[in-house]
Amino acid sequence: MSIPKMLADLREKAELTQSELADILGTSFVSISRWERGASTPSPAQAEQIKTLLEYIDSNPSAELVSKAKNGVFASHGIRDNNNDYLPLFDGLPPTITLGSEFSPPIIDRITDDMFFSPKGKSLLAEMISQHRGPASTTDTPPSSGMSAGKNTYTYDAHTYHTKVPPQGIAEILKHYLPEGGLVLDLFAGSGMTGVAGRTCGYDVILNELSPAACFIANRFTSHIDPRLFAAGIDTILQELDELRKTLYTTTCRECGKNTELIYTVWSYNVVCNHCNKEFLLWDHARHYGKTVREHKILSKFDCPHCGVEVKKSRLDRTSSEPVMVVYKCCDGYQHHPLNESDWKRVREIGSNPPVAKDFFPTNELSQGVNLRQPIKHGLATIDSFYTPRNLAALSNIWAAIHRIQDLDLAAFIAFAFTSLYQRVTRLSEFRFWGGSGNLARFNVPFVSKEANVFDTFARKARSIQDHLEATASNYHGRALVVQHSATSLDYLPDNSIDLIFTDPPFGANINYSEVNILWESWLGDFTDSTEEAIINKVQGKDVTDYEKLMHKSLAEAYRVLRPGHWLLLMFMNSSQEVWEAIHRAILDAGFEIKNIDIFDKQHATFKQLVSDNTAGADLVIHCLKPIIPNGSQSKINWGDSQETLHRFLESVDLDTYRNTYLHVTREDEFDFRRLYSEWLSVAIQNKIEALDFAAFREIVIDWLNS
Repeated sequence: MSIPKMLADLREKAELTQSELADILGTSFVSISRWERGASTPSPAQAEQIKTLLEYIDSNPSAELVSKAKNGVFASHGIRDNNNDYLPLFDGLPPTITLGSEFSPPIIDRITDDMFFSPKGKSLLAEMISQHRGPASTTDTPPSSGMSAGKNTYTYDAHTYHTKVPPQGIAEILKHYLPEGGLVLDLFAGSGMTGVAGRTCGYDVILNELSPAACFIANRFTSHIDPRLFAAGIDTILQELDELRKTLYTTTCRECGKNTELIYTVWSYNVVCNHCNKEFLLWDHARHYGKTVREHKILSKFDCPHCGVEVKKSRLDRTSSEPVMVVYKCCDGYQHHPLNESDWKRVREIGSNPPVAKDFFPTNELSQGVNLRQPIKHGLATIDSFYTPRNLAALSNIWAAIHRIQDLDLAAFIAFAFTSLYQRVTRLSEFRFWGGSGNLARFNVPFVSKEANVFDTFARKARSIQDHLEATASNYHGRALVVQHSATSLDYLPDNSIDLIFTDPPFGANINYSEVNILWESWLGDFTDSTEEAIINKVQGKDVTDYEKLMHKSLAEAYRVLRPGHWLLLMFMNSSQEVWEAIHRAILDAGFEIKNIDIFDKQHATFKQLVSDNTAGADLVIHCLKPIIPNGSQSKINWGDSQETLHRFLESVDLDTYRNTYLHVTREDEFDFRRLYSEWLSVAIQNKIEALDFAAFREIVIDWLNS
């Protein structure tokens, strides 16, 4: 029986909506919709789970499925009640936490020993290698189909990072290739999702990463603490700073006149018309209200209020920024109002004399960078200038309080909650009428920004982390070690010592990690040495040739430490033909054999994929085998004709199934060029066909569809 038929039968027999079934399977509503339409397929494990549930409901027609399934250790334990309000940080009396009178050394100094993010790192590494002297059992065939795993778990959301692979998907891959356990390496570990997956399945994992910020995040993601102790520590800090919180974020309800707390404040730039050179407040003239909140927007084109000529927002020079609206919750729910005199007075007083914690906020200047040019252009030339005076005061006092916690593990986990705020509490947080805020892997400065209440945001993120600690981290039984080191020289690992490598390397020029990690690293006080950062970056003087050399060095090291007959799984996606050819050559030059390429469907498009026609889609998993008998470099490839092969590919697939249906936004169905591109790349690379840029691929497909 086909997956769409099984899902339809299952929902009918169990009387479930798509949303209810998504909750049971631990996936997204969007994924269920796509699977039922045949627009994508679940992973093998998810398909088996669907089959099992259908068999169960056939045998037990009156049973309820809610308690039968769920997404295992990655499922949420629930941090909201039936009214969607956040539950308390802890049940019953919390443990007692006392803040010391003295400040401890910086967090990152306390949890590291040389390059190891563990005081016992050297001995733990030696122990891991010693206990895995013999090769683990592996398989000689890749999985029969691609992977599918959603981002909709509190573990995934506990701490933001620029790219993350859902750990439940990684867990499926580990179980396939290492059915009896083994030693796993991720040489571009990022936020540590390979470690999360490995620890939940009982594997030992080494997480190699260049960025100290990413190492800190990965270390905390793969560590555990009593959730109640963590919650008590958060609560202690919030109580300690309660008076400051009132000073910074109090407003008066316009209806009942009582004091209430600001949830956020909207700020807008004043701009200068590029036709008449007169200044005006963008907020007053660029707002557009649609029929629903999803249709409200800040216009990209509108008429200048002075000269009447149409202007483009992107071409307007900015001057100063000022608050234009406050949002709070009181009386009849959420209230949106212009600032009153009390609000203005508070903003002016805090701006002229912000109550910051001296020596507990970064003031370092931004260096030149691809992603740092825009902040510098708009006056955000130092890290402290990324924050309003009010939010800098809140953050610095929380950071100071964290450094008064004597318990090292507790202090590090509360610092983890602090770093999880990232861009949400900066001037980079773009205001959206429908809620939320941006955490983009670039430093665009919005014309209209959202100044979130730091304490409220800190408490909400802490609840997500607490949920992760209860649901996922409490099930850890493997070990993980984070090592800050370049992937180009894994000199701390012996030859032929690793049973499996799963890694998600930098995708060419897509993300400049050392630049966009500077917020975290400035607070932590440790910065990336970008000399061997494997990216394409004009400011660093690295082009695609340099990127290929760095990736080749890294993959050559991966080949050296991996056992013969074992596997490297490489996640990758890019819209550039040059980059695809570079990564292809780097894999083969290192000595690996590409045995299969399939799709890792993360089930949600990124913001960039939604707004850009030329952004590629689903990541590919390249299954690379280290042969038992080395066969040397294979990178002299006789490329086949890409356009002719693409035409044959298009003849072989059912193009009617490649549709994107947007369930949460008002948007017409669209042809899914991105999934088609991912599937085409899989065919092309395995058959040594020259890759195409996504833009060129899209044009050829459009011509084909119109012919």
